[in-house]
Amino acid sequence: MQREQVSGARSASGRLEAVDAMRGTVMLLVFLSHFADAYLYPLGGEAAHLRERMNLLTMMATPGFMVISGLMLGLLHSRSRDFGPLRKRLQRRGLFLLTAGHLLIVPTCRFWANEPLYLLRILPVTDTIGLALLVGPWVVTRLNGRARAALGLALFALSWMVSLGWWPESAVARTLKEAFFGQRELSVMLSTFPVVPWLGVYLVGSMFGEWLGTWGRADVKGVGRRFEFVGLGIAVGGAGLVVLHIAVRHLWHGAGFDTLMALTSQAQKYPPGPAYVALYGGTVLALMGLLMRAEQAGYLSRYLKAASVIGRHSLLAFVLQFYVYYVGLYLLRLHYTPLWPLLFVFTAGLQWCALYAWDLRDRAREAATRLPAGVPVSGAR
Repeated sequence: MQREQVSGARSASGRLEAVDAMRGTVMLLVFLSHFADAYLYPLGGEAAHLRERMNLLTMMATPGFMVISGLMLGLLHSRSRDFGPLRKRLQRRGLFLLTAGHLLIVPTCRFWANEPLYLLRILPVTDTIGLALLVGPWVVTRLNGRARAALGLALFALSWMVSLGWWPESAVARTLKEAFFGQRELSVMLSTFPVVPWLGVYLVGSMFGEWLGTWGRADVKGVGRRFEFVGLGIAVGGAGLVVLHIAVRHLWHGAGFDTLMALTSQAQKYPPGPAYVALYGGTVLALMGLLMRAEQAGYLSRYLKAASVIGRHSLLAFVLQFYVYYVGLYLLRLHYTPLWPLLFVFTAGLQWCALYAWDLRDRAREAATRLPAGVPVSGAR
């Protein structure tokens, strides 16, 4: 009973440790993906093939992060009595990602973007998240969860219609298409996370956050299991598309079915395909449900606490890991060793320590703001 009361208190504040832990888990996959990019890929040969095999796991990161980011928006809105200040805070964070965040991240991509004017030809996922943080808080106050999900699905479908049906000739129009809607073979951009389809995923995620806020009030014990079923159902739907992809490739080698092959591939990330998003996004929702039940039952408490540190500061973690992997690790030019998992654990541990120190700083500031006037901060123990 005591654990349920504590969990309910966290929910009332708009956060759940399991949700933060799942976002932290997704960020660990980002760490692993970029570790493989910086360490394994430049080595070539079998090391590069190992990195490609690791993609089967790490490709869960982007759809998982976008779904959970949208989920947090819906959850915070459903739990907030006055969403105005929180909306401004989220939108300020979006502006930061589009300005300072962009300038901090893009230069770290120099090692693989060996092209002229590469600084102008990369749209990192943080730019897309920044735009989502500007638009999402406005949408969430005007549309309910189902309407936001419908809008999100419509945006996702629209992005693929434009991607497949619009072939502009001018460089400006091609840039706009690649940045906002996506194109499988980029002609202007070097790397891009197109805004429209990922904004659609973000808005669908906000519906799950509204559900979490409603279900959490009505049935604390059952909310995790419901997310397991919902996430598993979405993932199974994505897996069904992947099975169709495999069948077409096996029977006809994919010849003449280019569009179908893209829509049903679990590896179709640029732009994101429905099979890719459903398979990995649904898996993340199901795993989050498992973590929620583990939190409520008192299991995995150490992992939940450790991973939630990363989840609470996921955007800081995202910026930090670029410098650890795309700058520091790449410049070291280390030789291959079969003990590379220990190297990854070491680099992830260093980042966790930095994030933990930042988390302690934030907690101290929050404690200070709760103190009555005249009480010294040092007395808050």
